[in-house]
Amino acid sequence: MFYCNLEHIIKTQSSKTSSRKNKSTAKGRFHYITRIAEFARYKENSQEKVEFVQSGNMPTFAEGKPAEFWQAADLYERKNGRVSSSLVVALPKELSTKQRIELAEQFIIELADRYQFPYTCSIHTHAGSLGGEEQPHLHFMYSERHVDEIDRTAEQFFKRYNPKQPEKGGAQKLTADVLGLGKGQLQLYREKTEQLINHSLERYAPTKILEIKGVKVEVPSFVSCLSNEDYNKKYGTALQEVPMMNKSIRYAKPSDLEKYQQKQEMTAEINRIRAENRYELYKPYYELELDKQRKLEREQQHNYQQTQTRDNGGPSF
Repeated sequence: MFYCNLEHIIKTQSSKTSSRKNKSTAKGRFHYITRIAEFARYKENSQEKVEFVQSGNMPTFAEGKPAEFWQAADLYERKNGRVSSSLVVALPKELSTKQRIELAEQFIIELADRYQFPYTCSIHTHAGSLGGEEQPHLHFMYSERHVDEIDRTAEQFFKRYNPKQPEKGGAQKLTADVLGLGKGQLQLYREKTEQLINHSLERYAPTKILEIKGVKVEVPSFVSCLSNEDYNKKYGTALQEVPMMNKSIRYAKPSDLEKYQQKQEMTAEINRIRAENRYELYKPYYELELDKQRKLEREQQHNYQQTQTRDNGGPSF
């Protein structure tokens, strides 16, 4: 019920250097999430803000120079090896910038510092293309090569690890399999993300105001790592899957009549399903608020009738 995705950049023959200006290289990804070099133009858009950028746990050859580390990963990592991994997480708009940064720092502790993984982390926020609401999100990229106390050159750092003589080999890769996570890595990250976000919400924004069927309702703030299907099974709800809109339709211009019409139709459908899911998720709070409003209306009507009776000289009780 929140966006959390993990991707890996694999070194291929065509990406053996970092000269390619796209996100399929570690350095390109670094440029993208920090909004520098070829992606600096994104910051010129006043609708987007880069709230936070931080790199850390860099080996000696790249201390204070994260761009050089990611470039070295592209250059020296073995063919078909992972040069970087990237986690993208939607963050609650109910948190302030300062609180989101604090949350990002918790991600760093849990996912990078715990294993001494070199990392770069950033927070972007911009208005959503569908509803126009603020959409803050975390970009967290890291190398699986664990930084130890051995001082290695850039080239040596990315060589094969030598368990018998670590000083002669590269830095050890702590992959999901090595850590015992296997195919459950993403699910573990989702569970950890749920814990971190909910802890932050409980501390700073335990409730939020939503409009449900035209009524403003105060509801608890929380996220769940469960899919809609699994959430329905666990809690007996009837949440619907929200269709995904591909980029060609999402960013269609009015000049492209066919795709722009598709965008309008899909936007209406997505917003309809989101509204129904909101009602399904917070139905008890909606009904409670509706009862309060009806009770208040009855009291106001009763007081009005009493006032009218007194003004007309009738008995006052």
